[in-house]
Amino acid sequence: MRRFIIDTDTASDDVVAIILALRDPNIHVEAITVVAGNLPLELAVKNALISVEQAGTYTPPVYRGAPKPLLRPLVTSEFVHGEDGMGEMNLPTPALVPAAGHAIDAIIGLAERYAGEIELVTLGPLT
Repeated sequence: MRRFIIDTDTASDDVVAIILALRDPNIHVEAITVVAGNLPLELAVKNALISVEQAGTYTPPVYRGAPKPLLRPLVTSEFVHGEDGMGEMNLPTPALVPAAGHAIDAIIGLAERYAGEIELVTLGPLT
């Protein structure tokens, strides 16, 4: 069994990867960490939670990460992914809520817990 942490800026392209990972019987997603990139952080977090719900499998915790790049202003891509980041599908608000704590702390904790057994799958600009 492969263990993943998925680090994402969850717009429509990342949603496909998240759902595929959650439905793969050979992968266990230990956490999803979300960073601003394609979208502002809160919208990217919402889309990650929607992805988990839509996968219809198990519910890994979703952690908030960096709300902007460290050394430059945030530039988002709604012009590509739509204002909701999901191609204007107007999906319902998720029932799930983000996990307490920061994404960095979750990554460090899981890396220590599963040393040598966990993969960090990066789909965005990196938490």
